[in-house]
Amino acid sequence: MADQELKDFGRNLLGWFKAFPSNLPRYTQERFPIIKWLPKYNRGWALKDIIAGVTVGLIVVPQGMSYAKVAGLPVQHGLYSAYIGALFYCFMGTSKDLTIGPTAVISLITGELVAQLTGKLSPAEVAGISCLVVGLLTLIMGVLRLGIILDFFPTTVLVGYTTGAAVTIIIQQIPNWIGVPNINNRAPVYTIIITMFKAIKTLSWLDLVFGLVSMFILIAVGLSVDRWGRGRFSIQMIKISRFFIVTVLATALSYAVNKNAPHNPKTGAIIPKISILQTVPKGLPSPNVPSVSSDILSDIAPKLAAITLATILEHIAIGKAFARRNRYQIDSNQELLTLGLANVTASFFGAYAVTGSFSRSAVKFQCGVKTPIAGLVTGALVLLAIFFLTPLFFWIPNAALSAVIMVAVATLVSPPQVFYQFFKVNLWDFLSSQIALWVTIFVSVEAGIAAAVGFSLLVLLFRVARPNFHVLRQLKDRPDVYVDTSVDATFDTVPAPHGVLVFRIEESTTFPNTETFKSWVTEEVYKYTRFGGKVKAVSEKLWSDNLDVHIRNLRKIAHGSDSNITDDDLPRLRAVVLDFSAANNIDTTGLQGLFDLREILKDYAGVADFPDSTFFELHFVGIQANVLRILELSGITRPVGPIALQKIEVLEEETDEQDINGDPIAKGYSKSSNAKPAPGDIGSAAFSVNGAGSSPFLKEDGLVHLTVKDAIDSILIRADHWGKDSKVTRYDEGGVGEHVDDLEIGGAVLVPQSSDSSSDHSFRKDKTEIRHI
Repeated sequence: MADQELKDFGRNLLGWFKAFPSNLPRYTQERFPIIKWLPKYNRGWALKDIIAGVTVGLIVVPQGMSYAKVAGLPVQHGLYSAYIGALFYCFMGTSKDLTIGPTAVISLITGELVAQLTGKLSPAEVAGISCLVVGLLTLIMGVLRLGIILDFFPTTVLVGYTTGAAVTIIIQQIPNWIGVPNINNRAPVYTIIITMFKAIKTLSWLDLVFGLVSMFILIAVGLSVDRWGRGRFSIQMIKISRFFIVTVLATALSYAVNKNAPHNPKTGAIIPKISILQTVPKGLPSPNVPSVSSDILSDIAPKLAAITLATILEHIAIGKAFARRNRYQIDSNQELLTLGLANVTASFFGAYAVTGSFSRSAVKFQCGVKTPIAGLVTGALVLLAIFFLTPLFFWIPNAALSAVIMVAVATLVSPPQVFYQFFKVNLWDFLSSQIALWVTIFVSVEAGIAAAVGFSLLVLLFRVARPNFHVLRQLKDRPDVYVDTSVDATFDTVPAPHGVLVFRIEESTTFPNTETFKSWVTEEVYKYTRFGGKVKAVSEKLWSDNLDVHIRNLRKIAHGSDSNITDDDLPRLRAVVLDFSAANNIDTTGLQGLFDLREILKDYAGVADFPDSTFFELHFVGIQANVLRILELSGITRPVGPIALQKIEVLEEETDEQDINGDPIAKGYSKSSNAKPAPGDIGSAAFSVNGAGSSPFLKEDGLVHLTVKDAIDSILIRADHWGKDSKVTRYDEGGVGEHVDDLEIGGAVLVPQSSDSSSDHSFRKDKTEIRHI
């Protein structure tokens, strides 16, 4: 299936290049969705778009400056990122709710990058380089339509590392929030905590008051609106705008406290009584192309990869969440193109990497936004702030900004109930979320993502290599239903007919699990059936042959250590049915494994030692079309070997058609040039399907069936044909064989050991098995 998708991708890519000139107008329209929806814009949408745009603008101005501090950048870089992202998405985005700009997680990883390159590059240069590289990588993924990569990042990993990043940001902001100076908030979390407690005596009480009051107002307003303002948009707007309101109030109070503060006599700069932002440049910077050396790029490659992945994951996850809620579709590849171009463009204008913001997108949704036009309003508002409000930004207290950051990122912290739910659903998912959480907190975000994704991929590979296997039994009152009793032991079941075992694999048959599947099937056969071949003398056995001991141990496990199960107490192996309904793929190794399994089971049943008298077949159930095609071409879906070919001639209707040798060809088939394939050789097929779309095996005398009941019925019919068509040899203890026929005695048929078909695994009398009729 993957091979076909790869071929289709290559053909589609080549076709796209050939048809590009004629498709350019359509392609332009697809890349700029605003061309489609803008002519249909309804004036009734304008008010809600304006309200949503202004509201998000009031939020993103304080948040942008706050997140820039998290990134270790001057606050104006957060504003540059905010307006460019908002404007760009209006023209190319496919979601009405999504807004892109600076976010907490991206700011945290960028801050780690800035700290790593301290002394080599300025923070602004680091921001430009990271933004450009992230944009190019995202753009390439969008052009090549590689959104499938995101499927390898489980939701649990996203939740874990997002929570870890939010906790890290909150801890980093505590020193500024309570006014403890000279704390390196880029140090590991435990170092920040220890250093902060050691320096607690140096805290500024005035900063502490600003931080606590700002935090109290933000939390109190949020809780009050949640309790008393539900369903009332006007009151909800107070909660939505509380970051802007607190920033304005804190700035006004800060100005009142610091307006009479002393000045440095040498520089003339103010000596503020509390920690404030101070000078914020007015206007936009000149465009500048980021430059980076290969040495630095190789040093920061892991963090750049982490920023790229976090950018894409956050953006697509948020976009899909709001699309589901509002019943519309987003184009993931178009979103990657938009995000990539936005970041590449932003890198020339002093911005750092941007992505979708959950909190601001939620605000747009609550405001009833109708179209991406709201992004234009937001971008315009941020530009007004950059050009006209920077003198006021001078007085914004750092403690208040830290409170804004802490409350904003607190929404990213998943409560314990979420992780407990992961634990209840799947232990491995819970562990991946915990790895992402704790490694992110105590090491770094990229290490948390890498460790958790690596763990999840290992679990995935383990599941593929060690899938679940089941022995199926028939429901007592439903002969057409076969179930796995290990899932629910309350089922009242009976075993499959005598000497027939039914198995199901819950995964595709591919190279990681082939040996495991083969070993498991053979061990189950050893447990519940007896050896049908000649018992070798000690002198004939290999030096490493301990199969007898292995089989005895397996039977003790299956039947209990106190039981004395021997071959005489078990039926002879007659058929194995493989339910492949869950297998959507099979590769060469898996196919060879099926041939090997068939040969092992045939030898165990006694076909090699007594080919004229031993019946054994391997049947398949519920095979999907692509797997069926491979099995048909391989020939494993038909018996092979001279005796098997004779049986096919008896069971199938011949036609007048002849092959190149003048032999009649069975209906629906054509003999291949390899008329006598070697058993177990997947390179030579005894038969191939004659005509596309035909399914000749889906009938009574075939080896592929729709249901297990069909397979069982076919086995019984074929076994009956086999018994009638040839004498059956029964070997006594001394190895001397005698030909016998079925004998009917008192409503039952005494069947020779080699052609039994009893539906009870325990019936035996004088070494002759009983089949009820």
